[in-house]
Amino acid sequence: MRLLKLALLCCVLIVGAYAIYHYQIKGKNSTEGPLASGTPQASAMSTTVSCQGADHVITNGAAIPHLPDASMIASEDISVESLQCSFDAYSWDLFLALNHDADGALVTGGSDDPTVWESWAESSYIFLPDGATPASTDGSFPPRNVPAECAGLHDGAMKIVLQIGKRPDVLEEFTEPFQSGPLIDANGHYSRFAISVNQSMYDYILDNELYNKAGQKTFSQAGNEVNFSCSCNEGTDADGNPICAQGGQQGAVMAKAAWKVIDTAKNDDPSLFHTVEALVFTEAAKDGSRPAMCEKQLVGLTGFHIAQKTSNDTQGLWSTFEHADNAPTKGQGADKPKYNYFNPDCADCNAVNEPPAQPWNPDDQPLSDARIGDRSQIERVIAIHQDTDAMNAQVQSELLAGTVWANYELVSTQWPTAPTAPNAAPTAATNWCSAINEVDKSGNPAPAFLANTTLETYIQGTVPQASSSCINCHLNATMTDGQFSDFTYLLERARGP
Repeated sequence: MRLLKLALLCCVLIVGAYAIYHYQIKGKNSTEGPLASGTPQASAMSTTVSCQGADHVITNGAAIPHLPDASMIASEDISVESLQCSFDAYSWDLFLALNHDADGALVTGGSDDPTVWESWAESSYIFLPDGATPASTDGSFPPRNVPAECAGLHDGAMKIVLQIGKRPDVLEEFTEPFQSGPLIDANGHYSRFAISVNQSMYDYILDNELYNKAGQKTFSQAGNEVNFSCSCNEGTDADGNPICAQGGQQGAVMAKAAWKVIDTAKNDDPSLFHTVEALVFTEAAKDGSRPAMCEKQLVGLTGFHIAQKTSNDTQGLWSTFEHADNAPTKGQGADKPKYNYFNPDCADCNAVNEPPAQPWNPDDQPLSDARIGDRSQIERVIAIHQDTDAMNAQVQSELLAGTVWANYELVSTQWPTAPTAPNAAPTAATNWCSAINEVDKSGNPAPAFLANTTLETYIQGTVPQASSSCINCHLNATMTDGQFSDFTYLLERARGP
């Protein structure tokens, strides 16, 4: 019992110290692009959410935030639960900012506009065949890499959806993490995935030549370790030392998206989704059994991860959102007539949360009604916490009413409760990142497990070393030479000699 009390005391002290160090300084946010004056916003500009006894302001703004704010939590009330509210509110701030248009509008005249994150560089534009240098005509992001099969359909700005999974090599690994299987929606279409990085992250990859295998090897042999820059607010520590660049800094941010084909013939309603007209590309099979294909389709967003590295969260903050109609929650019943990845009236469907039976042929879609058992039948394993659920409802009704974004919900935010080493203040030499906690490099994340039904579909649950945990999973990420890649698997996509 004494050991249990000491362990609990230690946990409280760690969380308390984390909150005090983490949130004392508040400063400026920034945008990644100019804001147009007078651009319309959806609904109210902000809402105040009461969560675990504290009031959290969530802002419907275009400024991408740098750091969470827990200054509203009284010191005696600091706990994992109360801090979770701050991180969830911060996740909504991020989601709202990233889903504004680049000109600062969330919606224009009620329409569904392109978003900030969709203007970022996608992985397929960075990691080119033979490790070629990504071409950049204006010193920012590279141009789109258009497969030959799509060239005649591409209009110069159209999105190209390549992946049938989060991992590289589309058809060889067209599955989700751990090669667990593709995600086939209720209409029989294979879902597609994309990863995008912001300017800070792209610049780091380009400047250090981490876009090809040779560059990664040279980088490591020179004694370097991957350390993407951290978001931070301008300020000083107790000794007067700067803790961020002047004016604040937007560090590395990565967005992961899951898309489904909008099939109006099967009663998909495009007005309920953020949609884009995209070129859906499928690479040829290496054995020659399947040719490359490219077709124009309307796709809708069903899953959205945001990973942001901050000055005190070296492991990153991991926010995950989903379309509200993706799947029912296990044990709570299917109370909607239609889901994106679950058929409530199917007696012969695939087993719940089990990968579809092989063979997986993305050129054979949509699957015929006779193959209903080959589609994914998905349930959420861990229910959305009641605090997060209440926050979602308030944001949806007060900030997002009348927009497609009212159909999206926060699942949760994973954050490191003990992220940094003692007295590990950020400096310019460390890209304004605090030194990682070497005792536990994962930072003891909370919640311990987090899964998106579209991005970690088949590894949901609470089994250590098996179920999805963003930070613990990405702790194993490396470059092609086996060196740690700073909590991203993106660098393993590098090609070339």
